Amino acid sequence: MNKYLMFKELNDDNIISLYTKKPFDFDPKLGKEKIEEEYKIIQDDLKYNFKYIKKIAQVHGNKVIKIDENNLFEDLEGDGIVTNLKGIALEIRTADCQSILLYDKKNKVIGNIHSGWRGTLKKIIVNAINLMKEEYNTKIEDLIVVINPSICGECFEVEIDVINLFKEEFPNIDKYYKKGIKENKYYLDTLKLNKDILIDLGIKEDNLIISDICTMEDNNYFSYRRDGMGSGRNISIICLK
Repeated sequence: MNKYLMFKELNDDNIISLYTKKPFDFDPKLGKEKIEEEYKIIQDDLKYNFKYIKKIAQVHGNKVIKIDENNLFEDLEGDGIVTNLKGIALEIRTADCQSILLYDKKNKVIGNIHSGWRGTLKKIIVNAINLMKEEYNTKIEDLIVVINPSICGECFEVEIDVINLFKEEFPNIDKYYKKGIKENKYYLDTLKLNKDILIDLGIKEDNLIISDICTMEDNNYFSYRRDGMGSGRNISIICLK
């Protein structure tokens, strides 16, 4: 299905996942009715109806929430969600930030994480994996991780204040950024940084799938850096069958 980016590692008899392309747009400003229509198209294409699509209010932090029967229908604020509930689609909205999908294939647990530069700085992916370990007995060797399209290190321009924040958290940050052409501008590779964080945690390279698509360079996807305030939103979805 060319309307979506889908990875075979997270699509089989046990699991469904996808990342939307244009013209799908899940910007909340379009209204609930329009977004519900988009959901219906996705489910028709998949020939699978989700029991519920779980969204959270994303705040560019590092809070990850376990979703269970007690909070499934609550309004929650954070930037990551994990669950072992079947039929519940976990959704994250992005427009340059990384959406990181997690799948514990042994214990049948999934996660969807929103990691922009602030989330990467605050190591949200570490929090997510630690939560899966604590709540579901997830083992690193059983985890499959997918990083969906996001802005690349050649396009993600920041100023020295952002670089200095990363220097405080990552002593080796020098290898993840380079000086830009403009004064006081730098290019920061948060994708490579998260990849190395995951490998340092023990994720097998064979279980780490990273899209090489840059949302700013590829017009099939929404990009806040390219399109500004008028940018729409891509979504990633992951669901246990």
